[in-house]
Parts: sequence; C-alpha cells; structure tokens
Amino acid sequence: MDPPNVLLVILDSVRAKNMSLYGYGARTTPFLERFADEAEVYEQARAPSIHSVASHASIFTGYHVPEHGVTKHESELDPESTIWRELADDYGYETGVFTPNVVVSVSSNLVEPFQTVDGPRQDPGHRYFEEGIAPSDVEGHQTNREYLTRCFNSDAPLRSVINGLYFQYYDGGTEAEDESATEYIDSFLDWSGSRNGPWAACLNLMGAHYPYEPGAEYDQWGGDELQALHDSLPAPPSREIATDGDWWKLRAVESLYDGCIRQLDAAMESLTAALRDRGDLDETLLVITSDHGEGFGERSRIDPSVQVADHSWGISEVQTHVPLVVSRPGESDGVVENRIASLTRFPDVVRNEIDGERGSFTVDDHAIAMTHRLEQPERVLPAACQDRSKYGGPWRAVYRQDGDRVRKVADHGSTARTILIENAQVSYPRDDEESSLGAVYDSFETKGVRKDQKDGQALDDDVEKQLEELGYLR
Repeated sequence: MDPPNVLLVILDSVRAKNMSLYGYGARTTPFLERFADEAEVYEQARAPSIHSVASHASIFTGYHVPEHGVTKHESELDPESTIWRELADDYGYETGVFTPNVVVSVSSNLVEPFQTVDGPRQDPGHRYFEEGIAPSDVEGHQTNREYLTRCFNSDAPLRSVINGLYFQYYDGGTEAEDESATEYIDSFLDWSGSRNGPWAACLNLMGAHYPYEPGAEYDQWGGDELQALHDSLPAPPSREIATDGDWWKLRAVESLYDGCIRQLDAAMESLTAALRDRGDLDETLLVITSDHGEGFGERSRIDPSVQVADHSWGISEVQTHVPLVVSRPGESDGVVENRIASLTRFPDVVRNEIDGERGSFTVDDHAIAMTHRLEQPERVLPAACQDRSKYGGPWRAVYRQDGDRVRKVADHGSTARTILIENAQVSYPRDDEESSLGAVYDSFETKGVRKDQKDGQALDDDVEKQLEELGYLR
C-alpha cells in the first residue's frame, strides 16, 4: 500500500467558539458541518500557544512550548526537528508550504524544513538598481534578515537594501493580508497535482486574521457601518483599545470576523472538492485546524481586570480552543471525539498513518498551552495604559479530562484558577479547586531544537512594519 499524502490546513486565528460546527449561532461553517459526516471532529482540541510562531513550532515538532522555546518572531527552529524534514528524509515525501503569512514565511524560519515554499507574493523581477543584489538573485527561501546580511556583505550594500525595499513595495506592493485563500489553494493544487510520489504540505490561510475583511458574498453579519468602524481602528488595535478602554469597538467587529470564517469555510469546500475530483482525498491524511484563536474583549478568568484582544496576551479559551477536523484515507464515517486533544500530537498521528495505524490527537494525561506574551508590556503598551504589567506573560494552562468535561487550571503570576469546560460555548470557573501548575511545567526539559540567535540579531524595519500592519504588538 502506498504511503498516504499529508495535508495540514491551518486556518490562522480561527477559534472554535465562532464556528457553527461547534454550536455557534451564526451559520459560519455550513460546509464543515456537512464534511463532519465523513470526517473526525475533535470537540476539545487545544492549540499549544496563542500565537503563530510558538504554535507552529509545537505542531511541526510535537514538542510543547517550554520544550522547544521558539516563542518570538525572530526565534529559529532547527528544521531537522520537524515532521516535514523527517517525511522527506526518511520516507521520500516531497514537501511544500503555501501561505501569505509573514510571520511563518518571512520573519521566522518556519518554512525552512520545506522543499517548496510559496509565500507572500511580489514580482521577483522588480529592482531599482542594476548594481547590487536583489531578492530575485537568491534561489530558494530567504528571510528578510538573511537578505539584509547578504546586502551588507555585497559590493553595494545600500543599493542592495533599496532593491529589497523596491521589491517589497513595488507599485504599492501586495499586502499579505490582501491575498486570498484561493490563490494559495490553487498553487498547492497545481504543485500537488504534479508530484510523482507521496507529498506532504502545509497550507496556512490568513482569511480570518486581523484585519477582518470578508468578501461581500460572505459578509453576512457585518455591513458598511461595521466595516467603517473596523477601518478606523489603528494597527494593532489592541494597544489603543487597552489604553482607551473602547472595548466595544473590538466586540463590534467580531461580526466581520464571522464573515471571514464563513469565507474560509467556502475555501475548504473548494479545496476538498478539488482533491476528491482527482481522487486524492481518499489517499490523503487531511487535518484542518488553527494555530490559535482570537480575543474580542472577553475578560480573563484568571484576572477579570484583563480583557483579551486578538492574540496579544492571555490564555483564554477563545484563544486556545481551536477547530480540529481530520479526514483519513479509506474512512468515510463521521466520528465525534469529546476527549481533550492537543495539536502537538500531529507528528505522531502522521507517523501512525504511515505505519497503517489509526493515531489520535487525544492525550492520555494532559494538554498544555502557554505564552510569554506580553514579554515587555511596559515597552510595548503606551504609558497612558493603566497597570501595563498585568498584561505581561507568562500565561499558562494545563487541561485534563474530567468525566464528560475538561478541567483547565490556568495561572498568571501567583494567581491560579480552575475552569470547567463543557464545550466551545460553555465554561465556568471553579475557584474552590485551584492547584499549582509548577509540577507539570517543572517536568519539561529543553529539547535543544531552538537555534541560537546571534548577538544583536533582530528583525529589520520592513518586517516590523508588516507585523504591525497585521496587528502584532512588538
């Protein structure tokens, strides 16, 4: 029997709570509801962290955040530690990643394990000076930081830097968040359809990431007034809203976010239909999930004075409870799994599938989620923001099965709280059963997969600007 293809689809920033697949009132995911009749749906899946870098590192390696330590945009992950490099080296897979996500494809090295990389699009022929180097002169993937190093080592460093900026912003440039899921799905389908052997790919789609701009066909719960409100918000909105207290603005634009999820659901319908039509769906381990959720002003259960905005700080359920839908080769019966599951199980599930076994994302003991955000709230948030330190990390959580429910113990500083979770829509605190997370987190050992960062190494201003436009606090 031929080894299965592997497709990991990450719907960036999509939380389970706003999906009708998980009981949400608005019909945001009609296709995934139908697809559930032939797939496996995990009701209690948790992301390893609340932001892309740490979560992707965990999903790609199977390690928890305190084990891999890759927590910043400029952090680097050893590509040899990933399931993608293992699939290529040990099993002969061809690998590819397709995403407009600047965090995944430019500011970090998370695409380095892949043989084929399709990232944010610019025309590689654009250059301002003939002298000096340009991005099109370098074969393969390179981060902006790597390109700058080449510039400074070239014979014309200043002109090379200008060529890079011209390449990035030629004729107004193409913002990653403006690029549709369809472009990258089509690119993936072209690539996978031309492979001669097994392939393994990751699609990271940014349609539900800030800014929330659904197409007119899918903007069923927003409208012009909310779009105008959304456009009036600064980038990132969390900084100003946490300072001014205008949380209603963030809550209001959640309706636009719903439209974004509806649009991604339609994209998933197109993707699966294309795979089915050419006979690939039944030969592919397809995993549809998210790297983290999104906050729209919900109050932290650990410290109610803290409200969560997008994925800038906190460890709330709206940020960690994510969708997980799995379609397996040769299976067509719908399955619902109610036990606690972790995305860190992805590499093991892939290995199990290759070995002809049925792996599961459920965990025997516990799942964890943690973030160090915000690492320097006094620097990132304005001085006018009251009590900035309360937003600082780390924020930590441990999840265990408790009968039909999930028990979450989360802490922030010296404060710990217990929350019981029925499903993506219902959870409540149990303050009489607090416990320390120290024993769990103290048991983790560093796995040595974070590549040492060179002294003084930092992201260049170009990447910083793109990250800010996407709403990231730096």
